Amino acid sequence: MKDKTMKIVLGIIAVNLTIQTVKDIDVFPAAYAQSGVQKVAICDESGASCAGIIVNPQYDSNGSVLGATRAVRVSEDSNALSF
Repeated sequence: MKDKTMKIVLGIIAVNLTIQTVKDIDVFPAAYAQSGVQKVAICDESGASCAGIIVNPQYDSNGSVLGATRAVRVSEDSNALSF
C-alpha cells in the first residue's frame, strides 16, 4: 500500500514540475490586446481617393451627398459600398 501511494505522490509532483517548466520557457506566447482606437481609412485601389466622414449628410434627389465631402453609403439594392 505504501508503494502505490508513493508512486501517486511522485507522479503528481512530476506533472506539476512539468507544467511549471513549460510555463517558464514560454512555449505558448502570451497575446496582448491593443489599447486605444484603431483608425481605418476606406480608399480606392490606388490610395489616391479616400472616403470622408460627415455627420448628418444631406442628399440630393439622386442620392448623392451635397457638397464636396465624400461619404460612405451602403446601397440598399446590393451589398456594395458606394462613394
